[in-house]
Amino acid sequence: MFETVCIVAFHGFLRCGEFTVDNASNFDSESNLCVSDVTFYEDFAILHLKQSKTDPFRKGIDIQLHRLNNIICPYTTLKNYLQLRSVKGKCALSDPLFINENFSALERKYFITNLKILLETCGYQAVLYNGHSFRIGAATSAGKANIEDHLIKTLGRWSSDSYCRYVRTDKSSIKNAQQQICNS
Repeated sequence: MFETVCIVAFHGFLRCGEFTVDNASNFDSESNLCVSDVTFYEDFAILHLKQSKTDPFRKGIDIQLHRLNNIICPYTTLKNYLQLRSVKGKCALSDPLFINENFSALERKYFITNLKILLETCGYQAVLYNGHSFRIGAATSAGKANIEDHLIKTLGRWSSDSYCRYVRTDKSSIKNAQQQICNS
């Protein structure tokens, strides 16, 4: 489950509150992410968010998760996750899309706590990461891959240029930019 959440959160530029709940007992299939909010097609899946920070009228928004020729593929990971859930009999359409080991809706605190444990175990400084880290990481990766600004804005569903705050620029990129300026 954890792998799927992380991969989908990254590729979908998701805010933590879009895939977790504050309290599992308050899960609401009318507003929170459910199994029914995923539709698979041949080469991509649609993740339907019923509500989002930049969707004030609650029209909902569809996020494309494509099949990638990569070991980290949101389409394949999500499909395998739902197939496993189906085998375990915990995959009704109105069930939460992401769950914990007790099959209840994934809570924000639970997710962040376990993310930090995983990061510490892997040798990372967990204090540097939070619920927005996947969104920040996706924007930063897109910037490093020279994805056009308007596309980064679209992928992250930003309604303003605030996405620029999410793109982290490392020292070597700044140095290279300055070097290019000097050489021109």
